[in-house]
Amino acid sequence: MRSHDSLIVVTGATGWVGRNILEVLQNMIPAEEFNSNVLALASKKQIIKSSAYSHNKSIDITVENLNIFPKICKQTNKIYLIHCAFITKNYISKFNTKDYISNNLLITDLICEGISQSNNIKAVEISSGEASIFDDIVFNNINHKEINNAPYAYLKKREEVEMSKLIQPLILRIYALSGKFVRNPKIYALSNMLLQTIKRKPLIIDTTKEIQRSFGHAKNISELACCWLLSNKKPSNLPLSAVSYTTNIRSLARIISDKYDLNQPIIKLNDYKLIDSYTDSEVNFLHKLDEFNIKVTSFDKQIEETYFFLKNIK
Repeated sequence: MRSHDSLIVVTGATGWVGRNILEVLQNMIPAEEFNSNVLALASKKQIIKSSAYSHNKSIDITVENLNIFPKICKQTNKIYLIHCAFITKNYISKFNTKDYISNNLLITDLICEGISQSNNIKAVEISSGEASIFDDIVFNNINHKEINNAPYAYLKKREEVEMSKLIQPLILRIYALSGKFVRNPKIYALSNMLLQTIKRKPLIIDTTKEIQRSFGHAKNISELACCWLLSNKKPSNLPLSAVSYTTNIRSLARIISDKYDLNQPIIKLNDYKLIDSYTDSEVNFLHKLDEFNIKVTSFDKQIEETYFFLKNIK
């Protein structure tokens, strides 16, 4: 697929989006050519099994340590980068804020070091909708209080800014995710509800706010990342919100309950006027999928895929 002087590099390759990207690439590259064309990177070296090839063509994918990225950039004439590596916000409680920030800064700085050493690199950055918190603020004027109040959002925005100083990446901002390879499913509304569904338990929504979420399908996001990366298309100047369906927590519980024949959900919502909204318009993302002839996965199918994956976790 690619000449020997070029390489597709996926960072954060063992994470939720990273695993989906590897699977999409498996659907594009023959098994016997995969490991010579794709380099998977993560926080530690390990081996994972391919997920898209037939049983008799299954391969081991060696995941190398992220630290080798600058060296790879220096040695390879053309790099196609999909950068997913990041310590997500659910790990903030496992660090103090200072350490959480410093560890993520190391990741961003490592990626930027590699980019600066490459003579020819095209990149997709998997970012977060939370970065939008700082969109209307002069970045260099952000104060320590604002950073400590929203460290994950600040770090994601900083990474967008720093990478964009070196190249023009396609920035895909994740909001809520659906699909296979979900990690830590109990902390996300959709996957946690589906875990309860698998146990045939009625869904209980007990919240003080009206919770609204925009979902993106991990496979659709990965398909767009790979198709754009290997095309001659240039990125837009603005980040793209990778979302295809918006709903609220009450509607989500009803959709799942109806789909899997559960009793109607028990909803305890104290105040409909307080809103926790993590949403954006689907229009631009759906337009971009159409531009690359990528079939949009319906939200019903997104739920099914997530459910099936969770049900079959060993």
